[in-house]
Amino acid sequence: MARSSSALPVVLLALAALFVAPAFVPSPAPRAAPEASAAAVTAGALLPVLTAQPAMAEDYMMPPSWPFLVVFLGGAFALLVAGNFIFPGEKK
Repeated sequence: MARSSSALPVVLLALAALFVAPAFVPSPAPRAAPEASAAAVTAGALLPVLTAQPAMAEDYMMPPSWPFLVVFLGGAFALLVAGNFIFPGEKK
């Protein structure tokens, strides 16, 4: 099978390199680290104290999960048993 000499792949590769190359060039000037102000440090230290408790957090009672588990497992067991009674399979 003969190869065709087309310039399209070369042009596409050059175009892709043109758009991707600036991503690998470092910035011209190094950046200085920002200085932390006293207000920012104080707010960061007091943040756990300033956060409020969620609304209705004390009055909410989570329902127990075991009844849901019993209902789910009982339903699955009933479906499997009923399925075996309805479609017993081949008798040998």
